[in-house]
Amino acid sequence: MTDRHSIRRALSISAVLVGLPLWLVTLPLWVVGATIADLIGGLRRLPTVRLIAFLGVYLVHDWIGIAVGGWLWLTGRFGRRLDLDRHRRVQGWWGTSLLNWAGRLLNVRLDLDDLGRLPSNTFVMLSRHASMIDAVVPVTLVATRMGRFIHYVLKKELRWDPSLDLFGGRLGNHFVTRGGDTEAEEAAIERLAADAEPDAALVIFPEGTYSTPGTRKRVHASLERNEEFEALARAKALETLLPPKPAGTLAMLRGQPEADVVVVGHVGLEGVAELKGLRQRLPLTHPVIVRWWVHRRAELPTTEAELIDWLGDRWEELDRWVEAIQAERRVSPSV
Repeated sequence: MTDRHSIRRALSISAVLVGLPLWLVTLPLWVVGATIADLIGGLRRLPTVRLIAFLGVYLVHDWIGIAVGGWLWLTGRFGRRLDLDRHRRVQGWWGTSLLNWAGRLLNVRLDLDDLGRLPSNTFVMLSRHASMIDAVVPVTLVATRMGRFIHYVLKKELRWDPSLDLFGGRLGNHFVTRGGDTEAEEAAIERLAADAEPDAALVIFPEGTYSTPGTRKRVHASLERNEEFEALARAKALETLLPPKPAGTLAMLRGQPEADVVVVGHVGLEGVAELKGLRQRLPLTHPVIVRWWVHRRAELPTTEAELIDWLGDRWEELDRWVEAIQAERRVSPSV
């Protein structure tokens, strides 16, 4: 580990260790202030109070993650012989418990597809990305409910979360440096896929970031500046999603040349990637509908150019599905 990484880890762990006691000491002030702000804003379901409570839950989970991660490192001969299956179980507990608490505090309820439809062998999971909540869903499904390993491609900034940093690195996740050396990043993702544990799920979010009105506008502007007019037309045709970036997906498929592909979509987390949206939409009033479409590898095109078109087509289909569910909910709010 480089000095820079050691400094980051020391700072992030210290922040969490100090943050939880500080949260407890200042909690009455936060609750009173948040309650007043919610009521003045006409938010009678007190979303800010709920978010403050969830922050405390998150800090508790990170405390546990730090403690258990340290213990597993010590019992693993100071990191030389780590028990990865124990790490997988802790990873699954961490994600599942956070999702359960999101259900209690924020009314996040999942309407899930049939787990039995997911491939039994290693597969690549391409997921829509609308918030941190949808990032936790795959680990809950795969690590906890299916008892299998899961490897993520995540943005590097998430290493500031101590639990994600400690367990993510040990379990073979890759943290992408956005704007870095593209060839090096693709090579790292390809190695992640090639070195995956048997029958694992390989998760990537092809949009690269949350789809919000702001990110959609920035993507369109970037494509226009670069005179990528065909890609711009496809991006503007999407009503809800961002256009998928193909490089990471192609790298995963190169690393696992026989893996099936699962496209994951969900509806119900729109608008919660930003603080204003969180306060307006929480607690959720509808279940989060999660569905997946399995594509057998033998049915996929073989050239990279064809795969890029194939991925774009899948995202257009996913966008239409999301828009249809949203339209149905606008017509029948109780759905």
